[in-house]
Amino acid sequence: MARWLLRGLVVAMGLAVALCAAAAIVLWASRPLQEGTLPLRGLRAAVTIERDAQGVPTVYARSRVDLARATGFLHAQERFFQMDLARRGGAGELAALVGAEALPFDRARRVFLLRERAREWTRRLPPEQQALLFAYRDGVNAGLEQLSADPLEYLLLRQSPQPWAVEDTFLVAAAMFFLLTDEHAERALKLARMETALPLALVDFLVPTRTPWDAPLQGEGAPMPALPGPDALDLRSLPSTLFLGEPASTRRLSGLGSNSFAVAAAHTGGGSALLAGDMHLGLDLPNTWYRMRFRVDAQDHADADRDGHVLDLVGVTLPGLPVMVAGSNGHVAWAFTNSYGAWSERVVLALAEGGYRTPEGVEAFGRHDQRLEVAGGEAVEITVETTRWGPVVEGTTADERHAVRWLAALEGAVNLEVIGMESARTLEEAVAVLNGAGLPPQSAVVATRTGRIGWTIAGRIPDRAGPAAMRPVSWQQAGAWRGWLDESDYPRLLDPPSGRLATANARLLDGADLALLGDGGYAFAARQQRLAERLQAEPGPVDVTAALAIQTDVENHYLAHWQRYLRTLLESPEAAEYPWRDAVNALLSEAVPTATVDSARYALLRRWNQRVSDQVLHAVVAPVRARFPDFAADFPASQAAVWAMIEAQPAHLLDPRYASWPALLLDALDVVIRRAPTPVAQFRWGRNNQLDMRHPLSRALPALSPLLDMPAVGLPGDRDVVRVQGPRFGASQRLIVRPGGESEGVFHMPGGQSGHPLSPHYRAGHDDWVEAQASPLLPGPTVSSLRLQPPS
Repeated sequence: MARWLLRGLVVAMGLAVALCAAAAIVLWASRPLQEGTLPLRGLRAAVTIERDAQGVPTVYARSRVDLARATGFLHAQERFFQMDLARRGGAGELAALVGAEALPFDRARRVFLLRERAREWTRRLPPEQQALLFAYRDGVNAGLEQLSADPLEYLLLRQSPQPWAVEDTFLVAAAMFFLLTDEHAERALKLARMETALPLALVDFLVPTRTPWDAPLQGEGAPMPALPGPDALDLRSLPSTLFLGEPASTRRLSGLGSNSFAVAAAHTGGGSALLAGDMHLGLDLPNTWYRMRFRVDAQDHADADRDGHVLDLVGVTLPGLPVMVAGSNGHVAWAFTNSYGAWSERVVLALAEGGYRTPEGVEAFGRHDQRLEVAGGEAVEITVETTRWGPVVEGTTADERHAVRWLAALEGAVNLEVIGMESARTLEEAVAVLNGAGLPPQSAVVATRTGRIGWTIAGRIPDRAGPAAMRPVSWQQAGAWRGWLDESDYPRLLDPPSGRLATANARLLDGADLALLGDGGYAFAARQQRLAERLQAEPGPVDVTAALAIQTDVENHYLAHWQRYLRTLLESPEAAEYPWRDAVNALLSEAVPTATVDSARYALLRRWNQRVSDQVLHAVVAPVRARFPDFAADFPASQAAVWAMIEAQPAHLLDPRYASWPALLLDALDVVIRRAPTPVAQFRWGRNNQLDMRHPLSRALPALSPLLDMPAVGLPGDRDVVRVQGPRFGASQRLIVRPGGESEGVFHMPGGQSGHPLSPHYRAGHDDWVEAQASPLLPGPTVSSLRLQPPS
């Protein structure tokens, strides 16, 4: 028996070794090509791809169409699985790849019928842009075919990659609209649900559009709305059962966006202006962006410069698109932060026999049968109902139905016009291109080689009959969206007198311009305030070194208010009974809290701030939760309301389980300390803020983590500081550049260029991002070269 058992173990081990060896061989075979010469169908002339030590390619082409084809080849070789997830996410087709777990995701997105729309958008492109998309598609499919084995992800999923279709580029763009806009107008729905149980004045106080923390480009900060009195709502009169349960987290890093700023030549030491941008996104592997340098060289071209360059750009591309998303063309540099305008709205439907009511009478619902394919399971059939305003979705209550009108589903919302940034030479040209670009609407900051700076909205803005709707509107009040706003009506700020511009996802506008954009969930403005103050206070010329220091600033001036209050609170008689009072007091100081890795003080204050916010908002929205049990007041601007309540300490808005506001605040701190695994003096912010940057497959297969994931290290930064950083959210890139001085520019990116775990470029450059060490924007010396040429 022992001999048979031993033989069985030997055979099993042999099979395991063989399987591992086979997997290793397949994995090795799927690596991207780095060197050599390769024929590529459709090329008009040879293209050279030179990579530096970090894998950043410089692509030399003789035409823009050849450049698009080579870009598609590179994207497919390095990032095809990422592109596949993005196009499926845009279309609502993810379950066909990963299984039934993705069906709820697909159902929510399929209602917009974006694959059908993407095909139509492709057909309506100008001929020159169509040529770019078809060349890109062919390059992607050629790059995929040239891999000697399918990428690792398909091996593990037991799937085969499907060829790229020309409309898939628009689906990748649509996936960014899903990420950066509120496609189902969920914010409007949440506000409506609040108003079913709370007075309107209290809702306006809890979710303010204007706050004292604001640092807008237009107008100023504003006082908080008036705090309603006990006649509006008195929590002490409500049943105690409404306040039970663990409060939901009310602050989500994913609700934040990005930073960008620009400085005119008068404040940079002369010459060109300076631009800095860091787009904050979820941190996954591979990273969102793919770095590239585009070179189109043609001495005989009418637009060539003295060196023969038609185009010379550096920046980031989005795998799936053949264009540069953000960067510099030597004359103009541009960067984005999410605008958080109201880019969707809900229309309350009135059902009638035969359909729904409209101002012209009853109209029949459109019905679209959709088949959701499921990997490893049976396909699911659904029917999408549509109205003149958009698809039908759930309403405020169970017996109500809404139609949701979303910008990205409109004709013309998604296009390739941002390609015009490649050849823009002046501030006015750049702003005009950005206004017409088919992007999720962004706050765009521009800097020029001639020293000028400007701001505008990049992306199409709907021409709405009236201001943007922030609540659901009845079908009688649903004004028309009359196409697109004319560029002359866009908000713009060119050559500001201060010579500085700063944006960080909070409110930037006021008056008619604010009504034009609406409030789609602006970030709490403390971060934007700090960025603007830091930029204004820079004592000398703002050069690249100073810009990087601003980008990585970790002072939390909002939390400084909490620290000052806590120092006073600990001197109160109510605090005397807590055994940890002296230990906490020893950590506090007059200095501004800084989100450094080793800071015990910051870790304590932030945990306390979070707990207090959760408890206060949990209590105030208790009447809403009675009707909608899963409701949480996770609006970013509600933090301004929390602080206002701590300052005013209104008895009628105090959780009735507490005798006083100091009792609530001290209990929240006690909970934080009792639940902590270490004594207060041993708190470290880096333990809270530890990087969790992982590949999608390692979350399902943890054994692959050493191969696929980035090291789990503590990181400085937080929300409400300029260096936004969480375990799975943060700067997806950092860019600092003076147009014309790209050789002095700085660039950081988490993760690496390649999506292949055996590539030397899978992690290359990641440490510079972690440590915020200046690393060059331009690619370094060539370490490998690949030549693509027309077939002979």
